[in-house]
Amino acid sequence: QELAKRCITKVAELRRDNRCAHDAADRLLREAEAERQQTDAVSQQLQNLQYQKIHLSRELNVCLSYKGTEGLDLISEEEFEAATTEEQRKGPRGSHDYELARLTVEMKKREEVIKALKQQELRRKLYEGKLASQRKFLDGLSGHLDTVHAAAEPVRKEFNKSGAVPSLDKADAHAAS
Repeated sequence: QELAKRCITKVAELRRDNRCAHDAADRLLREAEAERQQTDAVSQQLQNLQYQKIHLSRELNVCLSYKGTEGLDLISEEEFEAATTEEQRKGPRGSHDYELARLTVEMKKREEVIKALKQQELRRKLYEGKLASQRKFLDGLSGHLDTVHAAAEPVRKEFNKSGAVPSLDKADAHAAS
């Protein structure tokens, strides 16, 4: 019986140790999962920061390469003020809103000029097409005139044989009589 008691005690101790081992393994798995989630979150944050760095670098390069309105041939401030009302200028000279309104007016003006240019180019192309078709017609007419000239040759020879050709002009008709 003593042996049976020790065996039961050992089995109980084994079960306890097994349960403790499983609990420790579960705890370690939960901790590892928590650490993995934290690592994933930090990795995601790092990727976001790297993307943001790249994006901001590009934006910074665009801003640094911006030359402003230096190279543009803009209308003068006097012309702008003469062409717009105080309300359209949106502020005093030199202010950001004033310059923005000035650039907007300039852009609209240029868009109108571009639109007019495109319309003129379209008209030019249409006229070139008409001109080409008229040239083609005139070139074809040359062959017909040669045919008519050749067909009229016998009549011309007949008139040349008979002497003077009667004139249709009245002054020439009176002079001949």
